[in-house]
Amino acid sequence: MDLKAPVSTIMTTDLKTAGPDDATTVLDEIFQHNRFHHVPIIDEEKKVVGIISKSDFLYLLRGYTVHETDRFRESAKLRGFKVREIMHDKVVTIQEDEPISQAVAILAENRFRALPVVNSKSELTGIVTTHDIIDMVNELEAE
Repeated sequence: MDLKAPVSTIMTTDLKTAGPDDATTVLDEIFQHNRFHHVPIIDEEKKVVGIISKSDFLYLLRGYTVHETDRFRESAKLRGFKVREIMHDKVVTIQEDEPISQAVAILAENRFRALPVVNSKSELTGIVTTHDIIDMVNELEAE
Protein backbone atom coordinates (compact mmCIF):
# COMPACT_ATOMS: atom_id res chain seq x y z
CA MET A 1 0.00 0.00 0.00
CA ASP A 2 1.26 3.41 -0.93
CA LEU A 3 0.99 6.31 1.54
CA LYS A 4 0.00 8.44 -1.45
CA ALA A 5 -3.07 6.25 -2.03
CA PRO A 6 -6.41 7.82 -1.12
CA VAL A 7 -7.61 7.35 2.44
CA SER A 8 -10.73 5.71 0.97
CA THR A 9 -8.63 2.62 0.24
CA ILE A 10 -8.14 1.84 3.94
CA MET A 11 -11.12 3.49 5.66
CA THR A 12 -13.86 1.50 7.37
CA THR A 13 -17.19 1.95 5.61
CA ASP A 14 -19.38 -0.31 7.75
CA LEU A 15 -20.30 2.44 10.21
CA LYS A 16 -22.72 2.78 13.06
CA THR A 17 -23.74 6.38 13.66
CA ALA A 18 -26.00 8.32 15.97
CA GLY A 19 -27.81 11.62 15.79
CA PRO A 20 -27.23 14.50 18.21
CA ASP A 21 -30.78 14.26 19.59
CA ASP A 22 -30.68 10.49 20.15
CA ALA A 23 -30.71 9.23 23.73
CA THR A 24 -27.37 7.81 24.82
CA THR A 25 -29.03 4.38 24.90
CA VAL A 26 -28.26 4.31 21.15
CA LEU A 27 -24.55 4.53 21.96
CA ASP A 28 -24.90 1.81 24.57
CA GLU A 29 -26.39 -0.50 21.90
CA ILE A 30 -23.62 0.30 19.43
CA PHE A 31 -20.76 -0.19 21.88
CA GLN A 32 -22.22 -3.38 23.36
CA HIS A 33 -22.87 -5.12 20.04
CA ASN A 34 -19.92 -3.94 17.92
CA ARG A 35 -16.18 -3.75 18.25
CA PHE A 36 -16.18 -0.02 17.55
CA HIS A 37 -14.34 2.50 19.66
CA HIS A 38 -15.72 5.64 17.99
CA VAL A 39 -19.18 6.63 16.84
CA PRO A 40 -19.56 9.52 14.38
CA ILE A 41 -22.53 11.77 15.11
CA ILE A 42 -24.30 12.97 11.97
CA ASP A 43 -27.22 15.23 11.16
CA GLU A 44 -30.08 14.50 8.75
CA GLU A 45 -27.85 15.39 5.77
CA LYS A 46 -25.10 12.92 6.81
CA LYS A 47 -22.83 15.81 7.84
CA VAL A 48 -20.50 15.09 10.76
CA VAL A 49 -21.49 17.20 13.76
CA GLY A 50 -19.65 15.28 16.46
CA ILE A 51 -17.87 12.14 17.56
CA ILE A 52 -17.93 10.02 20.70
CA SER A 53 -15.27 7.59 21.81
CA LYS A 54 -16.00 4.54 23.89
CA SER A 55 -13.90 6.11 26.65
CA ASP A 56 -16.12 9.21 26.64
CA PHE A 57 -19.18 7.01 26.85
CA LEU A 58 -17.77 4.92 29.70
CA TYR A 59 -16.91 8.13 31.54
CA LEU A 60 -20.64 8.94 31.53
CA LEU A 61 -21.28 5.63 33.29
CA ARG A 62 -18.51 6.00 35.86
CA GLY A 63 -19.55 5.06 39.34
CA TYR A 64 -21.82 2.28 38.16
CA THR A 65 -20.92 -1.33 38.69
CA VAL A 66 -22.16 -4.43 36.92
CA HIS A 67 -24.40 -5.41 39.84
CA GLU A 68 -28.03 -5.98 38.95
CA THR A 69 -29.18 -3.26 41.38
CA ASP A 70 -27.27 -0.66 39.35
CA ARG A 71 -28.73 -1.64 35.98
CA PHE A 72 -31.95 0.29 36.60
CA ARG A 73 -30.05 3.47 37.50
CA GLU A 74 -27.68 3.02 34.55
CA SER A 75 -30.59 2.59 32.15
CA ALA A 76 -32.33 5.68 33.55
CA LYS A 77 -29.13 7.70 33.21
CA LEU A 78 -28.71 6.64 29.59
CA ARG A 79 -32.29 7.61 28.74
CA GLY A 80 -31.82 10.98 30.44
CA PHE A 81 -28.84 12.15 28.38
CA LYS A 82 -28.84 13.16 24.74
CA VAL A 83 -25.87 12.35 22.51
CA ARG A 84 -25.21 16.08 21.97
CA GLU A 85 -24.51 16.47 25.69
CA ILE A 86 -21.46 14.20 25.63
CA MET A 87 -20.21 14.37 22.02
CA HIS A 88 -17.12 16.28 20.94
CA ASP A 89 -18.45 18.83 18.49
CA LYS A 90 -15.16 20.17 17.17
CA VAL A 91 -14.46 17.35 14.74
CA VAL A 92 -11.62 17.24 12.26
CA THR A 93 -12.50 15.34 9.08
CA ILE A 94 -10.58 14.31 5.99
CA GLN A 95 -11.73 14.09 2.37
CA GLU A 96 -11.89 10.55 0.99
CA ASP A 97 -9.50 11.40 -1.85
CA GLU A 98 -6.78 12.81 0.45
CA PRO A 99 -3.63 10.67 0.74
CA ILE A 100 -3.17 8.23 3.60
CA SER A 101 -0.08 10.22 4.61
CA GLN A 102 -2.33 13.21 5.35
CA ALA A 103 -4.53 11.07 7.61
CA VAL A 104 -1.45 9.80 9.43
CA ALA A 105 -0.22 13.38 9.92
CA ILE A 106 -3.58 14.55 11.31
CA LEU A 107 -3.88 11.56 13.64
CA ALA A 108 -0.33 12.00 14.92
CA GLU A 109 -0.43 15.78 15.30
CA ASN A 110 -3.71 15.82 17.21
CA ARG A 111 -3.26 12.48 19.02
CA PHE A 112 -6.59 11.37 17.58
CA ARG A 113 -7.42 7.70 17.24
CA ALA A 114 -10.16 8.17 14.65
CA LEU A 115 -10.80 10.50 11.77
CA PRO A 116 -14.17 10.70 9.99
CA VAL A 117 -13.89 10.60 6.21
CA VAL A 118 -16.20 12.75 4.07
CA ASN A 119 -16.95 13.12 0.39
CA SER A 120 -16.97 16.34 -1.68
CA LYS A 121 -20.45 17.17 -0.26
CA SER A 122 -19.08 16.84 3.31
CA GLU A 123 -21.19 13.70 3.85
CA LEU A 124 -19.76 10.95 6.05
CA THR A 125 -18.51 8.03 3.95
CA GLY A 126 -16.17 6.26 6.35
CA ILE A 127 -13.75 6.48 9.23
CA VAL A 128 -10.03 5.86 9.40
CA THR A 129 -8.53 4.80 12.70
CA THR A 130 -5.10 4.09 14.06
CA HIS A 131 -6.03 0.40 13.76
CA ASP A 132 -6.55 0.86 10.00
CA ILE A 133 -3.06 2.39 9.74
CA ILE A 134 -1.53 -0.43 11.80
CA ASP A 135 -3.29 -3.03 9.63
CA MET A 136 -1.92 -1.32 6.52
CA VAL A 137 1.64 -1.37 7.91
CA ASN A 138 1.28 -5.04 8.88
CA GLU A 139 0.19 -5.86 5.33
CA LEU A 140 3.25 -4.05 3.96
CA GLU A 141 5.51 -6.00 6.30
CA ALA A 142 3.94 -9.29 5.17
CA GLU A 143 4.67 -8.58 1.49
